[in-house]
Amino acid sequence: MKNKISPAAIGMFVMAASIIAVAAVMVFGAAKFFSRTENFISFFSESVNGLDVGAPLKYKGVKIGKVEGIFISSSKNIKESSVSVVYSIDIDQLRRKTGTDFKDYSDWMDEQIAEGLRAKLNYQSIVTGMLYIELDFIADKGEKYDLKYGGTRFKEIPAAKSGLSELAKGFEKTMADVAKIDFAAIGQNVHSAIVKVNEKLDGIDAKAISDSAVSALKGVDELARNKDVAESIKKLDALLSDSDALVNDARAELKKFSASGTSIMARLDEVLRNVNSVVAPQSPFRYQIAVLLKTMNESMSYISNFTDYLQRNPNSLLRGKDNSKRK
Repeated sequence: MKNKISPAAIGMFVMAASIIAVAAVMVFGAAKFFSRTENFISFFSESVNGLDVGAPLKYKGVKIGKVEGIFISSSKNIKESSVSVVYSIDIDQLRRKTGTDFKDYSDWMDEQIAEGLRAKLNYQSIVTGMLYIELDFIADKGEKYDLKYGGTRFKEIPAAKSGLSELAKGFEKTMADVAKIDFAAIGQNVHSAIVKVNEKLDGIDAKAISDSAVSALKGVDELARNKDVAESIKKLDALLSDSDALVNDARAELKKFSASGTSIMARLDEVLRNVNSVVAPQSPFRYQIAVLLKTMNESMSYISNFTDYLQRNPNSLLRGKDNSKRK
């Protein structure tokens, strides 16, 4: 016999589940319940197509809020027609993410706007086209700006053009140019080219080319197997080795000859220097030669006079020189 489930146990289980659910709601919802959020507004003159309620709001890439509402501005407080976007910012999270401990968020935001903080649209995904709002320092420091919101309910952050509209227009123009391309004609030309290539390929005698290639390969193989060719290759290799040895010997002899030639040229240079020193105008050798030639010239003059005297007085060799004087 099966035991019956006690109604009291069921009641305890339901009560425990309820307590856990309430505790979870209190724990996970407490942060949001006690968090402080403030609403801001920005006016965009460009299309906001792709921006939905609930889209993220990011400060320099860090999520700090979300989009609360999107409206077509037609209020009397608005100076010109545009799209107004209201978004909430978690002030406590903004304080933590920026690492600042500002007391008045409005004054702090005014300082950031003066430094160039602006709101702009950006893509969450180019594929889906979904947008989000990015707060970043886009403008130059101290750049003038106009506020379009005249009320006091929301703090306005000036908006900057994102260039997404120009990007979309450029993409549309590109697609229009692509649509003008005659793909049918291009396909027909490609088809005609393929047909011509096939006709050329069909006209090629592939079998004859293959047979010629096989025949050539057989000839090469037979040539490689020929003993005479192999022997000739060996002899040629030996001849090349001998030629290398001969060239090396010739190089060695040329080096020796070059060294000897260098020595001979040095000696010749020394001899030439000595000859130059001997025949120089002021050299001692040249002076001695001049003295010798002068002495020889004087001796030849004496001999010539003596010869003339003997011719006139041949008896003087027997009698000697006549020293008597005529009275």
